This record gives sequence, C-alpha cells and structure tokens, in this order.
Amino acid sequence: MRRVGAVTVARSDYGLYTPVFDEVLARGMDLGVVAAAAHLSPRFGHTVDQIVADGYPVVERLDFTPEDDSPAVVAAAAGRATAMFAEAFARQGFDILLLLGDRYEMHAAGVAAVPLLLPLAHIHGGEETTGAIDNVYRHSLTKLAHLHFASTESHARRIRQMGEEDWRVTVSGAPAVDRIMRAGPVPLEQVEARLGHAFPEGSVVATFHPVTTEPGEAESQAETFLRALKRFGRPVVLTMPNADPGGLAVRRVVARWAGEPWLHIHENLGAKFYVGVMSHAGVMAGNSSSGIIEAASFGLPVVNVGDRQQGRERSGNVIDVPCQEEPLLAALHQAATDPALRGCQNIYGDGQAARRIVDVLESVTLGPGLIKKPFVDRL
Repeated sequence: MRRVGAVTVARSDYGLYTPVFDEVLARGMDLGVVAAAAHLSPRFGHTVDQIVADGYPVVERLDFTPEDDSPAVVAAAAGRATAMFAEAFARQGFDILLLLGDRYEMHAAGVAAVPLLLPLAHIHGGEETTGAIDNVYRHSLTKLAHLHFASTESHARRIRQMGEEDWRVTVSGAPAVDRIMRAGPVPLEQVEARLGHAFPEGSVVATFHPVTTEPGEAESQAETFLRALKRFGRPVVLTMPNADPGGLAVRRVVARWAGEPWLHIHENLGAKFYVGVMSHAGVMAGNSSSGIIEAASFGLPVVNVGDRQQGRERSGNVIDVPCQEEPLLAALHQAATDPALRGCQNIYGDGQAARRIVDVLESVTLGPGLIKKPFVDRL
C-alpha cells in the first residue's frame, strides 16, 4: 500500500488539503498527516484538534512556532523546523510527501526531504505574490519538488519555465474549489450559531495579514483597514492573521478595536464555517488568498487591499486597492453595489482537483526516474 504523507502548518493550508485527503483515503491509500507549527499553538487556536476531530490520521506533531515574529527569529525557527521535519520523515517512511503553498514552514519541510530522497508533490506552485516573502519560498519549493499540481494553466507555464519536465506538471485546479462544490450550502442558522451572533445580509467577512515584505508597516496598515471598515458601516466578521512577520502587530491593532459593536473578532472559524460565512457575506475585504481563489465560487465581491496578493491571477470579482482609507472606502461601496462583480466564473477550477492530484499520486512510478530531475532549457 502506497504511504502518502502530507505536511500542514496552519489553518490556511489545512482547509485546502481536505478534498485531497478524502480522495487518498477513498482510494485505500495510507495517509499520514504531519501537523506542525501554528497547529500546535494555543495562540492560533491549537487547530491540530480540528484535524483529529475531522478524522484524519495525525502521525507527527511538530511544535516550533516562536513567540516572537521578528524576521531573525522566524529565520531561526525555519532552521529548527528543518531538523524536526527530517527526523519525522525518517521515522515515518513515506513513499511520497504532499506539500502545499508557500509558507516558510512548508519550505523547511521541502529542504528536510531532499537528503532523504523523499519524492515531493507540490500543490499551488507557479503562482505569484510579489508582496509577500512567500513568493520566494513558493518558487524554491518548485525546484525542490518532483511533481507539480498547478491551479491554472498560466501557473503551470511558469513551472515549466523554471525548467521542469512537462510530465511532472498537472493542471489540477485548486482543491479549495472541490471543497466548496462538495460541501453544499451551510444554512445561515448554523453559521450564526457558530459565530454566536447575527450575520445580517450584506455583512463583511474580513482578514488582514501583514505584508511580509513590509513588516514594519503592519500596524499602520491594519489601523487604516479597520478605520475604513468602521466608516463603511456594516457588520464585520474578522478572522485573525497567520503566524507571519508583522502578525503580532496586526493582532495588537485588532485588540485595540475589540469591543466595537460592529466588529466581531474570531481567531479561527474552521474550514466549514469560514466557507459558510463567505457564502452568506455581502462583501469580502482584506488580503487573504481566499478572496482570490475561493470567493468567486460564491459570486462574492472582494476588496483586495495592498500588495500581499500582487501578481496572483484573478477572477472578475476582485477590486484591487492600495491600503489607504479613502480608496479603500470607495472600493467597499463599489463592491456592495456593482452587480458586475457577482456573476464571474471562478478560474481556479471545476471541482475535480483532488481526483487529478490523487490519480498521479497513485500511479506515478517511484524510484530514481522520479527523484532525478534534469533541467529543461526552453530558451
């Protein structure tokens, strides 16, 4: 039986993985989840508990998220993470390892796998987010990985442009779209019960992450974002940022705004109810990748703030705006009133990403032919 490992380091990647996990298990393959980093942190909701509650086999728990999020401390944490991942992979004996996305913790897992000759399959490569240091980690993971699952054809072209052989690259679509299409609607009554408060028609769902190429600006940018939301005058459900440089500064700003009657702050809603909130929202605002990748599946207009998602391919529901109060407020009003933002097709998939991914994981020939990667020069 082929043993598939999967590294998850935060709620952001876990929610995208679940359709792939379900497909792996449905095919009778052996799945082992390595839960690491923010999943083990009480500050970020100890979300490993959600993975266990969902029934997925957590075979390793690796806790290395630092209390401080300064760049030097994060760099040191990446080193510790590499050592811990290497020991875990050696213990587990995976046949192939799934990695998703672009975080520094995920990159550490990729680096750890190289000396072990462990085949890597990477989801969401080839994308571009020049406003985040994640951009570098994502492209580096492409060169570490042996199989690539791209969310769109343009992203697949970038992977090939980086010298990867054609047979290694699959245009799978985004697994998050599978999750949305399979789950069906979450009734508003259930959403409000989970939130613990009403979620009136036209409400805003928001997340503001630090722009990791500008960590010193995180506090002022978060303050600007919240001032604009207050002036917009609608109820807001705000989820908290990931463990990134500058994230603690964003959290300090949010703490100062706690108690505002229009602002409802939630650490983590879980994949099901985050999607449920999106499905009933009137506007999405902030700089989360879910606004780019998932929101179009609900016809949800998105105000994408600042540079964090700069370069990522968009559907027709996104308004890009600088992190300045007046332009942000104008974009919120446009998102709430422009019907052209609600009827677009989601370019990130058709709900069959997990099937395409697991078809390859199940059938690919393991061995030296997979591990040894020639560079394809396309100049």
